Amino acid sequence: MRKRLLGAAAAAVMAGLALVHQPAQAAMTGKKFTILVITDLSTVFSDTSGQGSVDGVKMAVDDFGGSVNGVPIKVVVLDNKLDVALTINKTREIIDSQGVNLITDVTSSAAAIAIAKLANERKITTTFVSPGTTALTNEYCSKYTWHYAWDTTAMATAAGRVTDEGFKKWYFITADYAFGHSLLDQFSKTVKAKGGTILGNDMVPFPNDDFSSYLLKAQAAGAQAIGVLESGQDLRNAVKQAREFGLLGNGKIQIVPGQMNYTDVRSTGIPTWSGITAGEIWYWNYDQQTRDWAERFKKRFGMIPASLYAGNYSAVTQVLDTVKKIGTDDPDKIAAALEGSHFSDFFARNATWRKKDHTVVHDMYVIRVKQPDQVKTPGDYYDVVATIPGKDVFIPENETTCKHDW
Repeated sequence: MRKRLLGAAAAAVMAGLALVHQPAQAAMTGKKFTILVITDLSTVFSDTSGQGSVDGVKMAVDDFGGSVNGVPIKVVVLDNKLDVALTINKTREIIDSQGVNLITDVTSSAAAIAIAKLANERKITTTFVSPGTTALTNEYCSKYTWHYAWDTTAMATAAGRVTDEGFKKWYFITADYAFGHSLLDQFSKTVKAKGGTILGNDMVPFPNDDFSSYLLKAQAAGAQAIGVLESGQDLRNAVKQAREFGLLGNGKIQIVPGQMNYTDVRSTGIPTWSGITAGEIWYWNYDQQTRDWAERFKKRFGMIPASLYAGNYSAVTQVLDTVKKIGTDDPDKIAAALEGSHFSDFFARNATWRKKDHTVVHDMYVIRVKQPDQVKTPGDYYDVVATIPGKDVFIPENETTCKHDW
């Protein structure tokens, strides 16, 4: 009798221990963990983010083992075509029909602002990787959303570098939508803080394929630096035309992109971009850690990864790690676990999930595009001329206008 009681007690203890170490499936809200990738697969940002970002997410899920806390991870992709109405309507439809636990990427600042409101309404953890507007961590900040990869303040570090090098007189050519407006605000502040002057600015309709009149107007104004506050295909068009007009490479004028991406150089060729200085989020050939990840990505998908591909991989991995650690996909608990926490991975170095405004603060880079004869390794387009700590490039915490009421 005594032996039977001891045996039963031991079995109960072992069963209890087993429960402690089992994945907390009971704490998951559904039978799957669904990731919605909202990106542009068919218009001007389709290679800047697009399929490469989808591939980054899928690679993260596969590296994680395909499940979290005992439930499978499902990836759903929405081609938003940079259309705000399409983005919000289709996202609502997917949430209602399939359930969504994590939204990532969200190409287009205007679409991202709309998604920020929806994510807050539906309590869905969201990592904004593609969009740059600081509105996402100012007036549209939310308990459930995070500005993960970059913002227009961080990109303005390149303007500071160029101004310090003696190019003091600036003229801006600005995309006339939320992203461009945010870039103009941040670049202007940086230039003025460095002792530069602003000669003028033109707001340009988006999308646009002819920048000739704006470039010639900037040159006639006596600009030493022309800030082309564009991205994607519009930026490529402007830079190609600046090269054709002899504004690039003459040593008298610097062309400074608002957001240049590795895919821009790959698409139009290094001779177009040689000598340009820009801010960058990430570069595949920065160090051994970035090269190792890039090699795995290239082996699987056949191309060298750009920064937003890496950013989506990193964002998804960090959220999945948190869900596993806390044993639940409860969005309130995810937010609480992330706020104030620190990490450093192949993408985001010395990173903090800042509680005040849900900016992910991390190191950024200033790069200069190499001359063609300096490229010794295929795809090695950049010289990293500065690595800048996140505290020196993102909005200072005491300047954010986020009303943290959660």
